[in-house]
Formats: sequence, structure tokens, C-alpha cells
Amino acid sequence: MAQAVFTECRPKWAFLDAATHAALKGRLAAEDSADKTAIVIGRSPSLAQALGLHKTRLLVLEYPEFTNENLALLSDNYDFLIADRALHLCDSLDDAARETLRVLRPGGWFVHTTSIVDLTLGSRWDIRRSTGLRRLFDAGAVALSHGRAGGALMSWVVGRKAETPSAAIPTVDTIQRKQRWYPRARSPVGAKLGLVGIVRNEAPYLLEWIAHHRALGFDRIVIYDNNSNDASWRILRRLAKAGEIDAVYWHVGSHVHKQASAYNHALARLRDGPEWCLFADLDEFLMLDDGVSIDAILPSDPTIGAVALAWRVFGSAGLRNRDLGLSIERFTKADRSNEGTIKSLVRPRAVAYMGVHFPRLSPGSRLVDPLGNTVPPRNPAVPPLQGPARLHHYCTRSWEEFECKRARGRGGGPHRAKRDQSLFVEMDRNTVTLTDALRLAPAVRRETDRLREIVRGSNRER
Repeated sequence: MAQAVFTECRPKWAFLDAATHAALKGRLAAEDSADKTAIVIGRSPSLAQALGLHKTRLLVLEYPEFTNENLALLSDNYDFLIADRALHLCDSLDDAARETLRVLRPGGWFVHTTSIVDLTLGSRWDIRRSTGLRRLFDAGAVALSHGRAGGALMSWVVGRKAETPSAAIPTVDTIQRKQRWYPRARSPVGAKLGLVGIVRNEAPYLLEWIAHHRALGFDRIVIYDNNSNDASWRILRRLAKAGEIDAVYWHVGSHVHKQASAYNHALARLRDGPEWCLFADLDEFLMLDDGVSIDAILPSDPTIGAVALAWRVFGSAGLRNRDLGLSIERFTKADRSNEGTIKSLVRPRAVAYMGVHFPRLSPGSRLVDPLGNTVPPRNPAVPPLQGPARLHHYCTRSWEEFECKRARGRGGGPHRAKRDQSLFVEMDRNTVTLTDALRLAPAVRRETDRLREIVRGSNRER
């Protein structure tokens, strides 16, 4: 019954936080250092401060983009992990414990708390007691201590990762993929601009990508879930239920191209919907020149069936690890100019078949660049396309994020096919500083926060 109850008793009573902070006050102060980093899950920064981490850099990983059971981080890289009443957001406590130990350096410290009346842990009642929390970590941690606070309403565990731990496998490689069922959203009345993407394990980027294109005017967004086993389903399900997006679980045979088949499935759904639709990946962000609106690049000529958009490739900006902030804020180092690879903004009714990069248009329709010049449907475009619109392609992001991208496999490739590490060197282009996306950051952040609150709901649904 507890497994089926989607509720959490987390009273917003100040005495509970005060009691927990008092019980753990200064527990990690001796380990505090400016050269260390603490992973802080969700709304836990105040607990990190109470523990004595005043100099340590806090990397706050927000829910729903991150849950403790599926951390898109490198192994053996972090000094602390702090999670205050966050275990209820996980499907598996064992996976949460394994991920906690996996991302910590040998000797790194962790702190978990939970409420004794939390009904969502989906395990034996004793897991709500401090001894149950401790048992989660017996196999891989040392210096374990545990206790209660607030008259036994709160339980906590503190421990260190063993200095010689056994090899840890990220849960992204072990969690079984499940078929998900998403509510069918009603098409927005009068939708003009559509956006289609297919995702696999890209929960950290979903809200920003949606918010960015919302800020540009896209009002019909369709996202295909390609067998994700991270937190993507939580985000997509709640947004679809709220009517913010369409979400489709996409599972096809190994002989079928996942991306192209999803695109053409979307094309059939959108033929009677928006006049224009952009097909893009989660690392591709449409960008317009300052002062240019999306309407300015949408041709009125009915013979134009698609607009080809060039990639502008952005590198890692020298960042090794994941950081706070939007992708458009963190990565402002780019290639010197556009490159030849293109993606397409299309009229769905003018497309006979949608490829990954450009369409096969119906007879009488043509492909143009953002300046209105007819161009041949080919990749790469020679010379690279120019004009007031392009796609910022954040192919690598940081080294850590690239490694997580490799781990999830190639969405359009064979099963378990992974990108080669050499791709990072090839695509890590940091020749010039390009900050034109920053003007969108305030609007994107506001919309991201709004979408996050929709997904979080009222703290009564996972």
C-alpha cells in the first residue's frame, strides 16, 4: 500500500528543520574547505549550512531534473552529498544509496534525512527509522552514524564512502527501462509554431529547452521519450497532464531509425496543426539576431516548404564539471562561424518525408535559407548558410556532461551504441566569445521556474 501512496507528509513546521539542524549542527565543519564541492539535492542548502559547509562550493541539483537515484555526474568526483528529505522522490532506495556512493570520492561524506511519517519510500516501515537508513549504506560506507530529531519525526544518517570502494556502475546502466503512458494533450487553439524533439535520458535539459523555445514563440511542443530511464518521465508526464506539451513514449524495433520514425509520426499529427514546425535535438537551441522576431524568418511565399538553419557549434568553455545555470549562460565560447550542418523549420503540409536534418518536400515546394535564397537539400551545406537565424549547438557542454551523454547511448543509433570520446575533441570549439543568447536568459529562467513548479505540483505527487 505504501508503494502506491503518492503523498509525502512533510509539514512546513519550523521546529522540524530547527531540530534536524540542531542534531546535525557542525557535523561536517572539520571537513569544510574552499577547494571542495558538495552535491545538494533539491531544497537542502540550509542543511548544508547547518552541517558547517560554509566554504565548500554547493552544487544544487534541482528536482525534477535530478533525483538521488539517477545523478548525471561522474563517478568518484565529489566531496559531499547532502539530501534533506529527498528520498521520497526516488523509486528505489537501493539505487539512491548506490548513486550516493558512486559520485563521492573515496572518503567523501554524505548526509540523508527522511521523515518518519513519509509514506512514499515504498519499503518496510523500519526504513523510516534511522537504523533503516543506516542499513542502506552498510555495504559501502564507514563511520556511519544515525539518529532522530523532532521527537522522532525526522531521521538522519551520516557516513563516509569507504577508501577502497568496489567499482560502481551508474544506475543509468542498471535501471530497467519501462514503457510509459502519457496523457494526450489537447492541441492549443490557433497554434502557429510547433517544435518536435526526441529525448533519451535528458532530464537535466528538458525544462530549459522547452522554456527557451517558448520564449521565442513556439506554442505546440511534442517530445518523444526514446526509452528513457532517468527522471524524464516525471517531467514529461506532469507537463503533458497540464497541457503544456505533448509527450509520446517511443519504442520501435532495432531495424527502425528511432529519430526519423518519431519525426514522421509527429509530422502526421501536426499536418492539421501549426503552420510551421522546427525539428531539433535537446542540445540545439534556435537563436535569432537581436531585434529579429520569429515571424521575420517565416516565409509568406506558399512555394517555400522549409527553412534550413545552420549549426553554430559551442564548446565546453573549458569546464570540466557540471555547473549551475542555463546552458545558454554557461557556454559562451563558440566556433568562429556557422558550419555546414543544417536542421529544418518546415511547413508540415509541404513535407512528403521528414529526415533527421532536412525534409523531402512535396512537388512544387522548395527549401530556402534564412535570407530566402533557395538551397539544395543536402548536408553539409556548401558554403555554410548565413542569415538572422541559426541553431546554437551545445554538443559537448562540459566534459562531465559529455561523458553522461556518451553513457546514455546514441538515440538514433543501434542498441547500446555510444559516441566515441574523440567527438569531444572534434566539437569542443571555443574560438570566439558569443553572448547573444544571454538576452533571452531572464525570460528563459522565468519560464523554466514556472514549468518546474508545474512538475513539482503540490508536493503530493512524485
